[in-house]
Amino acid sequence: MIKNEFEKLIKKYDKKIVIDKIVDGKYNTVNNYSTILHRHVFYQIVWIAKGSGAHMIEGQNYEYSDGTIFLLAPYYLHKISYDKNVQGYVISFCDSLLDRFQNKSTLLFHNIDKAYIEVPNKEVELLNDEFNLLNHYSITNTSISQSIVQDYLHIILTKINGFKSLKEKDSVQAHTNEPKILEQFVLLVRQHYTEEKQLHFYTSQLAISQKKLNQIVRNATGLTPAKFLEAYILNEAARILRYSDLSIKQTVAELGYSDSSYFIKAFKKQFKKTPTAYRKSAKFNLNTK
Repeated sequence: MIKNEFEKLIKKYDKKIVIDKIVDGKYNTVNNYSTILHRHVFYQIVWIAKGSGAHMIEGQNYEYSDGTIFLLAPYYLHKISYDKNVQGYVISFCDSLLDRFQNKSTLLFHNIDKAYIEVPNKEVELLNDEFNLLNHYSITNTSISQSIVQDYLHIILTKINGFKSLKEKDSVQAHTNEPKILEQFVLLVRQHYTEEKQLHFYTSQLAISQKKLNQIVRNATGLTPAKFLEAYILNEAARILRYSDLSIKQTVAELGYSDSSYFIKAFKKQFKKTPTAYRKSAKFNLNTK
């Protein structure tokens, strides 16, 4: 179980949504009109209502224009540039902001090949209105504003799911139980990642073969189940290192690893830094660009 110290930090940082408005190609980044090549430990929606530019995600280059959405899962390496006429939003949040009925929305983010979405023209203005309302309530200090923010984020994610479904030609998967199995797999990972690191546990809980689970998870996320599980654990490790004072040894114990050397090697491969170097370079600010 996560220690009380870390739970308090999760509440302080992770149960938070950060909304940056892009105005004339500028927002709170290191440089106007662009970001540096970087990673996040949270989910991010980049909404381009108007304007154009370029976005590189995990080595893939995208040219974007009016009515474009980018979905960035934790740890994706990316860099975006904005022309001076770009208007839109950058929404950053962690899945702990969502309740248990909404968590499946984050499944939308885990396929690198589907990170780019073009919104139908008739929906662009309506969707931008919802982003404006999300921004409005995020800076409104009332007793119910946090709940409203959560609801608007869920509405936006639901709409994005609809846009993705329209774009995807193969409707076969929509008529199977694969999305439900994927949702159950991710829920099991969230609940048991510290003590269950072998795929046999997950396949037995889901009552399916490893081959079938591999097919479902690969189709939806581009990762094998084993890689998805490892990435999820390493992302949790990054949160602990970023937001707590737990030692590397304590972090390894919290994550249920018995071999520190294996954890350090896997972490370095994912984040291109050792856990110690990552902690030194990380800023205690969810809004890091």
